[in-house]
Amino acid sequence: MKNQEEIYSIIDQEFTLDISPNYLLTIMKGYQLSPTDLSGPYHYEAITLEQIAKDNSNANNTPNRFLNVLQQWPQQLNWSQLNQYIDELLHSWLQDYKTGAQLQDALVLSQCIKLQSEINTDSTTPVCDDKFHLVLVHLLAIATNQFDQYQRDYSKSFDITTRLPNHNVMLTLIKKAEAEHISLGLLLLNLNINSEKERKINADQSKLSLAAVDLIQQHLSQDTRLFYIGPNEFGILIENLHFPAQLSLIASELIHAFESSLPLVNNSLIVKPYFGGVTTFKHTSKTHSLYECAKLALHHAMINHYQIEMYDQHITSVFSSTHSLEEAIIEALQNNELEVYLQPIVSLPHHDLKIASCISAELLLRWHHPEWVGVSPMRLIDTIYKKGFGKIFIRWLINTACQRIAEIVTTHQKSFSLTVNLSSPDLLDADLPELISQSIALWDIPAKSLVIEITESDLLLDEKKAMSVIHRISELGCSFALDDFGTGYSSMTRLRNMPISLVKIDQSFVKQIEQSSQDREIVLSIIQLAHSLGKTVVAEGVENLNCLNILTEMQCDKIQGYYYSKSMSLDDFNVWLPNFESQQVPLN
Repeated sequence: MKNQEEIYSIIDQEFTLDISPNYLLTIMKGYQLSPTDLSGPYHYEAITLEQIAKDNSNANNTPNRFLNVLQQWPQQLNWSQLNQYIDELLHSWLQDYKTGAQLQDALVLSQCIKLQSEINTDSTTPVCDDKFHLVLVHLLAIATNQFDQYQRDYSKSFDITTRLPNHNVMLTLIKKAEAEHISLGLLLLNLNINSEKERKINADQSKLSLAAVDLIQQHLSQDTRLFYIGPNEFGILIENLHFPAQLSLIASELIHAFESSLPLVNNSLIVKPYFGGVTTFKHTSKTHSLYECAKLALHHAMINHYQIEMYDQHITSVFSSTHSLEEAIIEALQNNELEVYLQPIVSLPHHDLKIASCISAELLLRWHHPEWVGVSPMRLIDTIYKKGFGKIFIRWLINTACQRIAEIVTTHQKSFSLTVNLSSPDLLDADLPELISQSIALWDIPAKSLVIEITESDLLLDEKKAMSVIHRISELGCSFALDDFGTGYSSMTRLRNMPISLVKIDQSFVKQIEQSSQDREIVLSIIQLAHSLGKTVVAEGVENLNCLNILTEMQCDKIQGYYYSKSMSLDDFNVWLPNFESQQVPLN
């Protein structure tokens, strides 16, 4: 295809420095110099590299190629030779510049070359002609500027690191191919490498991209084109597609290729990529382009953990419904239609506490909508954060929790606490401690009545930053609860090091405690460990009397679950609480 060839010819173009002999002559005239003025004699006066590197944090970025040309500068030059050496000098500088050398260092080094001239015929004292250095400075600045402009223009169509054409070029090719009714296949590839994986293998994005590109290109034929879409994401375009199964064959071959370790510097990585594909044979959508359909297929593969997903019309229907739901959730947040429910946390009777009591509850998110029924709290929260409304939501949630505490304390004339779940982004919000402090002051409640509930997985994104936020909140006087205890790989360490006062045993261990001796041993071990560290224990998922009795024998401090109550609105809770307390029988 001619149009494709024209676009792809850009790939092989290298930067060309545009400084011709005539252009050089024009610059020289601007400084009142002629070719004979610059014929010589020259001599080289060394400047040590230490002088250049002293202000440079990376000594490896010293312009060594540039310095090498200066060191070989002849004593005498005719006009043709001067053009040749100027050209060589500027190209050597650009090679250094590409690897990180600083222009200011080149300007200093350019003074190594001294041009001798006579002041007048009556004097034999040679002097350095500053005008020659001004010409060199001028030329170095022009060469650097031309290269910077080339980089900016290049980056509009190509990725600087991989040198692959970007999605803009890909979309242009697709549009032209469709106009010429050429059969196409488009395959999008996501390497499925998140920031946590990158941190663990200590590899930056550029090294990962280059290693992946090298592996992918080894398995592509001449009639396929590889594009850089974004970090860890690539596009493969097949021209003159013969049958749809070609896409699946390419994807399968690449999956097999990635089963081997991706070689990195001092490391290796096993990658399990996702693929989403579409062909012009299957592309029947009038609302989505070929690229958009491939994106839908890729997204569908990723959320369902399919390694390969080919576009079909049902995917559009699924995502249309998903989009509508997400819009409705955000609208509900903005219109204050989301609600908080309370699930009681009951303190079990023991030798100090004669009757069961309820002086705390967990705050749970609910949304009642006539069309979208049964949307889980997790789906609500995931959507809110994905759409960028996380800060608005957590501020609403914290303020609402403090308000509910104040209302319950006023209504029942007793101390009461609420636990509020925070997620990973919340723990990285440096403004969160101040927000909590303001809400506590606004509703005039004790800081200890607000219990912040976190999970171990919330810390993995940036543990150092998260721990800083946690300690600042702890200094306010708020308590912390560790949720889903026992499911993390380093629970013991975190329990020892974090300011945790409450440990919540995950319901996956509690629900089968009657039937499973292993679960009983696990729960008992957690209770004993937590007690040895001075922590209070809450068992989640308690649904029947037998489970309650077992936990009581184990001296579990508190329970949460349907045995006492499901979550309920504030009005229902205000009715439930005095009824619950009136029914309790003192422990003998």
